[in-house]
Amino acid sequence: MTGIRGYGGMYASVGEQKLAEKAISVKLPVDVDTVVRTLSNADRANWLRRIITEAAQKELTGNSP
Repeated sequence: MTGIRGYGGMYASVGEQKLAEKAISVKLPVDVDTVVRTLSNADRANWLRRIITEAAQKELTGNSP
């Protein structure tokens, strides 16, 4: 994963995108959580970031990725 390490070892950016200072955390249904946790930590973070970004752009702003 490319990025700049910031405070506490957290990535401050991914590629050219700056990341928010505060993380968003949600609990998932057990069956979904089990499947998502099969991904490695880096892949999981990238996948979740991509899926949430695409959904927010489509459903909340009306823009497609």
